[in-house]
Amino acid sequence: MVVNLRKISLVLLPIFAALLLEAAIRFLSYQQPDATTYLAAHGQLLLEMLPFFVCHYLASTRSGRPALLIWLGGFIGYPLLSNILAHTIPAYGQWRLLEIQGVVFAMVASVLWFIHHFYGRVKQGPRSWIAHLLSLDFMVALSLFLWAFTVAGVFLYTDNPMVNQPLQMIIDFALITEKLPLFMHYFWQFSLMALVLFGVYWFNRYVLIRRLLAVHGLIPFLAGGLIFILLFSTPISALLLLMPLNNVTDFTLLPSENHNPFDPFNSQMTFWLLMFSTPIILAFERKSQDARVADIARRQTRTELQMLQQQVNPHFLFNTLNNLYALCLERSPQAPDMVEKLAGLLRYTVYQGQKEQVSLVDDVRYLQDYLALQSMRYTDDCHFQCTWPTQAERWQLSPLLLIIVLENAFKHGVEKASKPCELRLALSLDDNRLVFECENPIGQNAQAPVDEDNSGLGLENLRRRLSLQYANRHELISEQRGTHWYTRLQMELTPC
Repeated sequence: MVVNLRKISLVLLPIFAALLLEAAIRFLSYQQPDATTYLAAHGQLLLEMLPFFVCHYLASTRSGRPALLIWLGGFIGYPLLSNILAHTIPAYGQWRLLEIQGVVFAMVASVLWFIHHFYGRVKQGPRSWIAHLLSLDFMVALSLFLWAFTVAGVFLYTDNPMVNQPLQMIIDFALITEKLPLFMHYFWQFSLMALVLFGVYWFNRYVLIRRLLAVHGLIPFLAGGLIFILLFSTPISALLLLMPLNNVTDFTLLPSENHNPFDPFNSQMTFWLLMFSTPIILAFERKSQDARVADIARRQTRTELQMLQQQVNPHFLFNTLNNLYALCLERSPQAPDMVEKLAGLLRYTVYQGQKEQVSLVDDVRYLQDYLALQSMRYTDDCHFQCTWPTQAERWQLSPLLLIIVLENAFKHGVEKASKPCELRLALSLDDNRLVFECENPIGQNAQAPVDEDNSGLGLENLRRRLSLQYANRHELISEQRGTHWYTRLQMELTPC
C-alpha cells in the first residue's frame, strides 16, 4: 500500500504544483495577508481542481485512446462545463476562482508529466527531439520565458506599474489581446532580463563547471567564477539600465534598484545566481552521466546477447547437417523433406533469432519443426511425448532460449542412449509464467549434458542469457535423476 501511495503521489505531484502556483497568485492578488484568506483560497482551488487530479491519474493508468479521452474530458470538457455554469448560474460565477490561467497551469503540468513518462518508457537516441525537450537547457529557457510572460502580464494589469507599487499578481488574457503592443513593450524588456539570467546559467554550466571544475579542479573553478562576477556584473547592469522601464522613476529593475551599475549588490546577485545554480547543474550532470553509463552497459549487454545467440546457430547447424549426412548415406527418401525443414529452421534463426523478443507461438512452432526434423532420423528409435501450451500467442520471450535445452537433450541424451528410448517435453503457461520441462535418457557411460567442448555452447550459454535478460525472473534446474536427465525452466514472460 505504501508503494502505491508513493506512486500516486509522484503522478499527481505536477498538478499539485500547478494548484499551489495558482493559489499563491490568487492570494497575493487579494493583498490580504491573513491565514483565513490563505486557507480559503487554497481550499477552494483544491476543490475546483479536483477533476484535474482525478482525470490526470486515470489517464496515467491507461494508454491509447482511452487515456486521451479521459484527459480531454478532464482538462477540456470540465473547464468548458464550468464556464457554462458560471454564465448560467450567477451564484456559481461569483464563487468560482478557477479561471483560464489556472486551467493552463494544470494542462501544462499534466502534459509535461506525460512527456516525461513517455521519455522514460521509450528508448531514445542521442538526437531525439524529446531528449532535447526534457534537457536542462530547455527547461531553464522555458521557465525564464514563462517568467517574462507572467511578469509582463502583471505589469500590463496595472496602470503605470513602475509607479503604482505593489502590483496585483493578476494576468488578464483578454487584456493582453486588447493591449498587445503595450504587452509586447513590457515583454521584450523582461525577455532581455531573462536572456541575461540564461547567460549566467549557460556560462556556469558550460565554462565554469565543464571546462574548469570538471577538468582542472576546484581552485580554477572558484577563480573563474570570481573573474566572471567582477567582469560581468557592471557592463550588464549598465546595459539593462538602458531599458525604457528603468528610465521612468528613480526605482529600477536592477537588483540594486538604483541607477548605479557599480553598486555592489548587482555583483552579489550574480554571485547568488552562480551559488544556487551550481548544485542544480551538478545534480543534473551527475544524472546525465549515470544515464550515459547505463546506456553503455545496455549496449554492452545487447552485444553480448547477440554473440550468445549467434553461438547457438552453428551448434544447431552442425548437428542437423550430421543428421542430413546420415540420411544421404542411407539414400533415404526423407532427405529432401529434411532439407526443406532445415531451410525453414535456418530462416527463423537468421531473421527471428536476431530480434529481442518473439512471440511464444513462433518459438513453439520452431521447436515443433525441430522435433519433426529429428523424427525423420530416429523414426522408431525414439518416441517423443510432447505437451504444448495454449494461448501462446499472448506472450513473448527472447528467441532461441528453449531450443538450447532440446539440443542438449539430443546431443548428450538421445544420441548416446540405448534404443528405443523416449523423450518427454512439456510446456505450460500459468498466467505469464512459462514452465518448460524436458526429460531425456542418458547412457550408462554418458556424461551430463554440460559444455564438454569448452566452446561456450549449451547450458552455460543458457544460464548466461537468462541472467542477462531474465534476472530474478527465472529458475533453471538441470540434474540427473537415475537414468534420465531432467531440466526444468521457469521464466516470466511479457505480453505481446
